[in-house]
Amino acid sequence: MNHDDETARTIFSLAFMKLRELSIKDNFYNEILERRRRVFDESKPDSFFYEILVRDIFNAGMKASVITSKLPFIKETFADFDIKQVSNYDDSNLSKMLKNPRIIKNKRKLCDCILNAKTMKGLSDEYGSFGKYLGKYLSSHSDNLQDLALELAHRFSSVGYTLALNYLKDVGMDTIKPDVHVLRVLYRLGFLDSEKSSEQNIQKTIRVAEKMKAFPYEELSVIDAVFWMYGGAGDGHVKKAMCNKNRPFCGECPLTAYCSYYCRADLKEPT
Repeated sequence: MNHDDETARTIFSLAFMKLRELSIKDNFYNEILERRRRVFDESKPDSFFYEILVRDIFNAGMKASVITSKLPFIKETFADFDIKQVSNYDDSNLSKMLKNPRIIKNKRKLCDCILNAKTMKGLSDEYGSFGKYLGKYLSSHSDNLQDLALELAHRFSSVGYTLALNYLKDVGMDTIKPDVHVLRVLYRLGFLDSEKSSEQNIQKTIRVAEKMKAFPYEELSVIDAVFWMYGGAGDGHVKKAMCNKNRPFCGECPLTAYCSYYCRADLKEPT
């Protein structure tokens, strides 16, 4: 299907309204409000940027609620996310981490987070702070967040392109993370040729989101949240994932008129 800009915005609005209906208490709208309020502030301390990086690395492949429950202990283990202290960690510190039952004992991620503290400290020392590094990079690269994401993926361990986009979103920049749920929903709606996590699909997802945010104006991170929840139910935000992987709720979905997946011969009857 080839959806024009107006149709793309209609799809987003219908998905938004359906999730509002499915919200668990005020969880859906609270997440939307939090994302709308995010603003990148380069004056924030290095500990702010490092905490989000550590959290995002550990979040990869896990439920956010698991990381949230362990975050106080992760914070303690990483010296309140003080990159100066963590930069000096050695094998004895790593050994203590691996014996700590209160954190996630993933050796590769722990090692990479220590290495990333050293990388972040180097950039902070060079530019005055890590926030200034991000701000100066953007100002010298025409505000191209995709270039910055590639740069971060190159510099930091356990950080791929998709995770880098998610990191920039989490520190307050206006972008979208095309995770498996977002890709699946957009593929089924005909915006993508496949749900594969490829650079081509990431770029297409960003262009689709740009269409959706144009009028009325919306944050890309909110568009990200809507399709993340539509395909995966978020993390306790809504009652169910309308467009889940194995058995989508097509009979309750307001998007079937725009959905190439639903229009397949074997899916014309609502499930």
